[in-house]
Order: sequence, then C-alpha cells, then structure tokens
Amino acid sequence: MNIRFKNYIKLIFAIIILFNSKNTSILNAQGFRGYYQYPDIHDNTIVFTSEGDIWKVSVNGGLAQRLTTHPEEERYANISPDGKTLAYSASYEGPTEIYTMPIDGGITTRWTYESETSSVTNWSPDNKIIYQTQAYNKLPDEQLVTIDLKTRIKSVVPLYQASEGTQNEKGDWIFIRPADHGDAAKRYVGGTARQIWKFDGNNEAVKLTNDYDGESHKPMWYDGRVFFISDRDGIMNIWSMDSDGNNLEQHTKHEEYDVRYANIHEEKSFINMLQIFGYWMYLQVVITRLISV
Repeated sequence: MNIRFKNYIKLIFAIIILFNSKNTSILNAQGFRGYYQYPDIHDNTIVFTSEGDIWKVSVNGGLAQRLTTHPEEERYANISPDGKTLAYSASYEGPTEIYTMPIDGGITTRWTYESETSSVTNWSPDNKIIYQTQAYNKLPDEQLVTIDLKTRIKSVVPLYQASEGTQNEKGDWIFIRPADHGDAAKRYVGGTARQIWKFDGNNEAVKLTNDYDGESHKPMWYDGRVFFISDRDGIMNIWSMDSDGNNLEQHTKHEEYDVRYANIHEEKSFINMLQIFGYWMYLQVVITRLISV
C-alpha cells in the first residue's frame, strides 16, 4: 500500500483461512473456531454467515450475536450506508430472494419475488439495494437490479451481462462479466475468466482489466479507486486501480492462501476491508493485531 493510504487509512481485515491440521491446532489453542463466510463491515460492526445464519460481532472481537435462526441459509449480508439495515439473500420460501432486517436483529422484510436466484451485491450511495439475478434476462446471464426501499420500485441496469456490481458517487457502475463460472481451477485464463468493466449509464461499457486475461472480480469502490480480487501474481490477492483501469497497486501479498471474498466500507478517512480465503476467520487491524471471533 502506498504512503497516501498508510498516512490516514485504517485497514481492518476479516480473513478466513484454509489451514492444514498443524495450523488448525495452533489456532484452536488461541480460541479461533468456526467456519465463517460472506462478511461485511460498517464502523465497528462485522456481520458474517456461519452455521447457515447471520451473526454480528464487534471489530474488537468477543462473543458474536446470532441474528437469524431459520433452517434455511442466509448469505451475502450487506450493511446499509447508514448502518441501520442488513440486506441479505435467503431461500425461506423456495427460490433465493432478497430480504432486510434491522442491524440488531428483528422482523425480516421480503423485497423480491423473482422466482430466480437473487443475490445481494451491495448498496448504492443513495441507499438502494443492489442485487443480481437472471429473472429479467432472456439469456442465461445475470443482470443487476436496484430496489428503492422507500418506493419499492425496482430498476434493471441496462446491461445484458453484469454481476458483482457496485456504484460510485457519480453513478458509474463497476461490475464483472462474465458471471462466476464456478470453476475452482487455479490461475484460470480461459474464455469465461471474470473481468471488471465500467458503465457510465450512457455509453458502451468499457473493460478496465485489459492488462490481464485471468481472474479479476469482486470490485469495490473507494476514494476514486476500484479495489478488487485477482490472481495476477499467482494467488488471489487484493489489488486496486484507478477509475480508468490504470495505476495498478497490490495491497495484500499472500503467497499460499487465496482471498476468496472481500467487502470494503468507507467512514470518513477509514477503509475497512474484509478478506476471506478459506475456512478459519480472524481480524487483522492495520496488519498488527489478531482478534478472536
């Protein structure tokens, strides 16, 4: 990370690692137990999925609070910009649909009836839920949709193939195409490798990751830059580039375990970033302190 970020940005990483048995024994002795997925962060709160339910815990660690208890699994919990609401995906009544609930738990609200899998990807700057689904596409491809929680109006982003989308303050869409191919092959560079694109709402979408034919995905917008996950150094790590796809920077340099999932949250001069690359989860604050969950 460059000096500009070191001077005034705090990075908080929630990392899930696939350990071998030796490493697992070490962490068990320290109290690290669990299989955690799909984390998000806002201020001092982290949410994640474990045992099929959504949990909440402080960035300082400690006892996590279970927010859901439904037999079906909840995924992709994302905290709203104001920190009051959780949007997530669940299959309570058949297909996976979009739901919300208060950040401290409580009554859930269903927002979609797509009859197709709908997965939360993010919140827009103006507090709309962004999700991806195939429900509105004649082709078997994901599209991005927004929901206005005040009016319940849904808007389909005019892109025939777009997923893992986020939106910046100008209204530009940053997304990937094609969608996740589900192939676990390492260093894949085939025709379905995920690439990051930008769409300004008017002109043709442009590809930002022209420098690499392999996997680049999970775009996250912060301070004029696009953070994302890529294996361009051989292992999935966190990278960033400017809004035109230039000035590439590498922010993590893991040499053994892949970053599988990440979320980023802006709060004044802070970046809170979550990374996952396997099974066990821990928090790392400014890469100096481990926090037990």
